[in-house]
Amino acid sequence: MDKICKRILQKIEIQDFFDRICSLNTADFNSILLKLFSLRTAKSTPQKVLHTFRENRFVAPSSFDPIKLHQLELELLSMTSKAGITNKLLSPVAPIGSCSVFGCVNQNNVLSAVRNVEVLSDPSNILAIMLSNDILNNQIDHTRCTHYATTTRVVRGQKWEGENQYAHFGIFCIVSTAQDKGSYLCEKELLKHHLQFYDNLIQTRYHRKMTIVLRRRTGYTAYEDFFEKMYSATKEMFPDTPISVVLDSENNNYYKGINFKIYMQKDNEQIEIGDGGFVDWIGKMTGSKKNRCLISGLGLERLLLL
Repeated sequence: MDKICKRILQKIEIQDFFDRICSLNTADFNSILLKLFSLRTAKSTPQKVLHTFRENRFVAPSSFDPIKLHQLELELLSMTSKAGITNKLLSPVAPIGSCSVFGCVNQNNVLSAVRNVEVLSDPSNILAIMLSNDILNNQIDHTRCTHYATTTRVVRGQKWEGENQYAHFGIFCIVSTAQDKGSYLCEKELLKHHLQFYDNLIQTRYHRKMTIVLRRRTGYTAYEDFFEKMYSATKEMFPDTPISVVLDSENNNYYKGINFKIYMQKDNEQIEIGDGGFVDWIGKMTGSKKNRCLISGLGLERLLLL
């Protein structure tokens, strides 16, 4: 990308071009982008639009059955509703930087758009943003656990190889928050709620048992002690569930303290269903380190393939 930008600067002979553009206020910046897109599309033709459809991987339709996918969404959201989780219907766009600002992803892997938004690439982030907004507006009782869930399609810039791999796909996720109560009581309660949901999902839909893998992460002051407490709590919550740990994957800019993965056995193979962990996003947005946040999710197409 840097080489491409350097070539462009040499071509237009304005070395501080990007600095000048970025110094504009949001309204002026968007006005320029709108004008540029207007000029570009004015030179296009119906044939060029068709050519773009044929060549651009971001617009290629999925081969999955939409009826089966929407039935799966309905099933998941019905289960979350019964589990005391509030379902949310998201916009297909999110505030610009919704993922990259938190250090979760490179902005180049997100489809940035005009009017200060980007195409939705991770619903976990936007649910965390919504929860933060509700906390600051006193719309939820933050002394108790609050859970939001959604199903949505996302678009990502990475190029996936292989059959049934598309730039857009469906995601189900749960994002939960509550205030720190001391002794990791808040984290235990949030973790229990998420794991119970996935345990119920696997038993109800597939009539199988789940397997849990816990990965230790940094991010907590006493992260080793925190991990041990979460591991012990998980074993106590699910005494009949196989649980294993991974201790050599500590450095991670995404999850804090712990990252869990959910597996299900099928045809003598352990298949990953979903994953989750604690993040510090809500604490950063609300300005309070006491505000805990647990996220988890799974791919809808992955479930359809099982």
